[in-house]
Amino acid sequence: METPAPPPRFYLDQPAAWDRLSRCVIIRGWCFGDDGQPIRAIRLRAGHVTLDGVVGLPRPDVKAAMPEAPDDNTGIEIRGTLPGGRIQVVLEAATADGAWHTVMSRPVRVARQVIPLWLGGGAWTELMFFQMPAHMAYAARPVRPERFPATAPSPRRPRIAIVTPSYQQARFLDETLRSVLEQPGVDCQYVVQDGGSTDDSPRLIRERAGRLHAWESTRDGGQADAIARGFAKTSGGPDDLMAWINSDDYYQPGALAYVADYFARHPEVDVVYGHRIVVDEASREIARWFMPRHDDAVLRLNDFVPQETMFWRRRLWDRVGGLDTSFKFAIDWDLLLRFQAAGARIVRIPYFLACFRVHPTQKTSYSMHDTGQREITLLRERTHGRAFPARELEGHPVLLRYLRRSAWIEFLWKLGLRAP
Repeated sequence: METPAPPPRFYLDQPAAWDRLSRCVIIRGWCFGDDGQPIRAIRLRAGHVTLDGVVGLPRPDVKAAMPEAPDDNTGIEIRGTLPGGRIQVVLEAATADGAWHTVMSRPVRVARQVIPLWLGGGAWTELMFFQMPAHMAYAARPVRPERFPATAPSPRRPRIAIVTPSYQQARFLDETLRSVLEQPGVDCQYVVQDGGSTDDSPRLIRERAGRLHAWESTRDGGQADAIARGFAKTSGGPDDLMAWINSDDYYQPGALAYVADYFARHPEVDVVYGHRIVVDEASREIARWFMPRHDDAVLRLNDFVPQETMFWRRRLWDRVGGLDTSFKFAIDWDLLLRFQAAGARIVRIPYFLACFRVHPTQKTSYSMHDTGQREITLLRERTHGRAFPARELEGHPVLLRYLRRSAWIEFLWKLGLRAP
C-alpha cells in the first residue's frame, strides 16, 4: 500500500483571527508542496460555496526564509463571501499531480447581515464584495437569458466592428465565437486576433474563417496590441459602433441587435454599457453586477464599467486616437477616461448584455496584484492631478452612494422589477 503524500506546507497571514469572520473574507498567505514543488491551485469550501483562489503571487520573503520553497512566487489569495452562521471551512490545495489535499479544516462563525446594504448596512468592503463580486456569490446555476424589450428593428442600425483578442483560450473560445456569430439581425465585422496560440485555438478560428471579417494568429505585444491590430482590420463610418469581447467572455443572445437599435434611436449617445452576469468555468451563473446610472464622478474614482458590455461610436475612437497599448491591465479604464475627457456622452442601459467569466488563470486574477494596481494608481493620479492613495476610496461618499444604489437595483430586480 502506497503511503499517502503529505499535505502541502502553508501559512496564512490573513485573517488574523478565525473565531468570528466577516461575510467578506480575504485569505492571504503562502503554500507549496511538501516536496518543494509549487501548488497548482487553492480553494476554500464553506457549505455550498467554493471560493477559487490565486496562486503564484510574489513572496520573496518566504524563499529567503525557507530555501526549500520552489521560488519567489508561493503567495496565495482567496476572496469571496461566506454564508452567515456557524459553518465548517476547508482549505484545499492542488499539488503538481493534480491531487487535492486538505491543508486546514475548522469551524467558524460568520456574522449575519441585519440591515440591508441599500438601507445603510455594511461597510465599504461588504458593499464591494456583494455589489461588484468577481467570485461565487451564490450556488452555480444556469444563466437565465436576458429578455430585451421587443421593438421594431431600426432601419438605421449602425454596423458593429467587434474584436476578440485571444491567447491559449481554446477551452472558452468556441462559446465566445458563437456568441458573436450567432447574433441575428446585425451587420457585424468580426475580427479574431490570436497571439500565436499553440492549443486548439487556431483550428477553432479557422473553422469559422468564412464567417469572420478577418483573423490572424501571430505573436503580438499583449492584449492591447492585439485589440489595436484587430480594429485596424475593420472599417466604418463615424456613427458605426466598436467593441471588444475577450476570449473567455460572451454576449447574451439578442444583445447586439438591442445595442444597435439603441444607438440608432439615440444619435447623441457615444458610449453604452450594461449590467454584468458573472459565470464560472462551466458557464454557470455565480453572481450579477447591477450597475446604477452612469456617473462621471464615479468613473474618475474607480472603474466599475463591465468592459464586455461596452460599445462606442467610431467617431469617438478616432477622436481620442484609439488604445494606449502601453497599458496591460487597465486598458478599458484608460480608454473610458479619455472618452470622458473628450466630452463623450456615456449611458448605462439597464440590461444584462454579456457574461464575464471568472477562472483561476484569467488575466484579472493574476495581474491585479502588481501591474493592475500600478496602472490603476497611475490613472487615478493622472485624472486627479495628485497622489491618490487607495485608502482614500474606502468610505468615499460618492462611491458609497453608488454602491448602495447598486444594492437598491438588485433588491428591486429580486422583486421582479427593473430599475430604469
